[in-house]
Amino acid sequence: MKTKEVKSFSEVDTSGLKQPIICVYSHPADYPEKCVARIFDGTTPTDTVITRDTVDELREDISKRFPDKLPFAASKADYKSVVESWI
Repeated sequence: MKTKEVKSFSEVDTSGLKQPIICVYSHPADYPEKCVARIFDGTTPTDTVITRDTVDELREDISKRFPDKLPFAASKADYKSVVESWI
């Protein structure tokens, strides 16, 4: 799947997703110089990501677009680069 990088989640229409979840990563293998937020539909990743220099910048964008979502800390079973998931 080819990744679609957007400038902000304000550009993204999630109305077709059954359970939109945003997973926040700090310097994942495919973006080692950035922090990344990816949209999932439940446990299935979509092609949409945003990148920022810091996790706090991602949190700001997510909370503006999805004020009803709350962040949950990563579990021990998650990849080491996962910071949190917004559900």
